[in-house]
Amino acid sequence: MALFQPRSCFSIPSSIPKTYFLGHHHAGANKIKSLLSSISLVLECRDFRLPLSTQNPTLEAAIAGRERLLVYTKSDLGTDTPSAKQILRRLYGDDKVIFWDKNRPATTEALLRRLKHTALQQDSLTGLRTLVVGMPNVGKSTLLNALRKVGTPGKKSKAAKTGDQAGVTRKVGTAVRIVESEEKGGIGGGVFILDTPGIFQPYVEDGETMIKVALAHGIKKGLIPDEVLADYLLYRMNLWNPELYNRYCEPTNDVNEFLTAVAKRDGKLKTGGLPNWREAAARMLSQWRDGKLGKHVLDSLGDEDIRAHELMLAQPALSLHQAKKAQKEARKRERKGE
Repeated sequence: MALFQPRSCFSIPSSIPKTYFLGHHHAGANKIKSLLSSISLVLECRDFRLPLSTQNPTLEAAIAGRERLLVYTKSDLGTDTPSAKQILRRLYGDDKVIFWDKNRPATTEALLRRLKHTALQQDSLTGLRTLVVGMPNVGKSTLLNALRKVGTPGKKSKAAKTGDQAGVTRKVGTAVRIVESEEKGGIGGGVFILDTPGIFQPYVEDGETMIKVALAHGIKKGLIPDEVLADYLLYRMNLWNPELYNRYCEPTNDVNEFLTAVAKRDGKLKTGGLPNWREAAARMLSQWRDGKLGKHVLDSLGDEDIRAHELMLAQPALSLHQAKKAQKEARKRERKGE
């Protein structure tokens, strides 16, 4: 038997959208700018699996010059690449980075200690006001709820609505107390946090970035077909370790062969026993998002990759106006069936 050779590259379909910048993203960005004068600290959330791809140049411009703490969410889903944490600490400074896991209360407590320390330094009678920002579905609302639960144990209800889809939060929320004031056994005037809608980039030149963000549920489900996402994930798993899916089949570069194996093993079949590739793809993606098909960081963090990313942040591919125009043209082509 010939030795299995994974694909050396992935062919990006021309149908991959270039943006997911919606009306409430634009409104949210403007609202964030208007709030910054009353904000002492910005918590910027990025998905640890996509530490570069979930850094948004629009947000960078909006919060420029503000004190910021980077919170890498879903850090439990990238544990097979510990060097990524070292690289990010070196890149931004150990005191500016938190790796957060909703299932590990210790990480929430560590972030609360940072916030309390900042509140003590500020010593404001009105309390420390913080703003949580980030791209869609990076876990901002989940983080807020965790901070409130640990910081104010008497509050049992959720402060922010959450979900596994992009766009659950549409508006900037009201200030939520996550640390009580000194009068109630807390710190100074307390700590407050405001949730904001996830804000996407106006334009993404690189189709692979869009695919990676879609894998992490960062855009609306169905905007990129699950079968395309499954094919890309198969390509990446083959590069990491084909044994990740050995319960389904032998190593393969053929996504239809793989999805047929998934359909047969997990019962995703049509009438007559034919494989339902769409449901099999959805099953595969769900397993990966739960960390059951390997836990890897999707973004490359080599020196050249980081330099290219920093250049993109400094010189975005398109302005907001150009991005809107490109989006309208794409919709016209879609209606015409091009």
